[in-house]
Amino acid sequence: MKAASDAVSVDEYKTAMRHVVSPVAVVTYPHRKSWEGMTVTAICSATTEPPTLVVCIRNDKPAAERIRQAGVFAVNFLSDEQADIARRFSSTPLDDRGAFDRGEWTQGQSGAPLLGGAVSQFECVVAQAFEQGSHLVFLGSVVGLRIAPGANLLYRDGFFRRLISE
Repeated sequence: MKAASDAVSVDEYKTAMRHVVSPVAVVTYPHRKSWEGMTVTAICSATTEPPTLVVCIRNDKPAAERIRQAGVFAVNFLSDEQADIARRFSSTPLDDRGAFDRGEWTQGQSGAPLLGGAVSQFECVVAQAFEQGSHLVFLGSVVGLRIAPGANLLYRDGFFRRLISE
């Protein structure tokens, strides 16, 4: 084990994390009189009592501050058939409203967009937001959810992946 003075380098950490399989989600939120969103893989369950998700977004992304301002967001965990939507939301400027032209989108009770066909959707209210290094970490209290059949889209080593049943 390394001593605190011999901290793990950013490159070592990134290399190790590329070997971890992550679910792929599009995190969406209302902004002004429109919708915005971005593809996120730094996301997980925090607690079940109360139901809470953790979402981490780089501080230099406009989405970080806009989610904080909105106070709500939705997490749309993508199916393995929605890789095109993941790509679109990972490379589309926030002001390109065409991102929502793909897939079937509805507005949730929170005002955040929900994607039809996503394997699970969680509507959240921001319970807490705090900075941790290069990211803004959101704790989202789950106020609504939907579940659909399908297999999750996964991410590892810079590629989208699918599960194979044995």
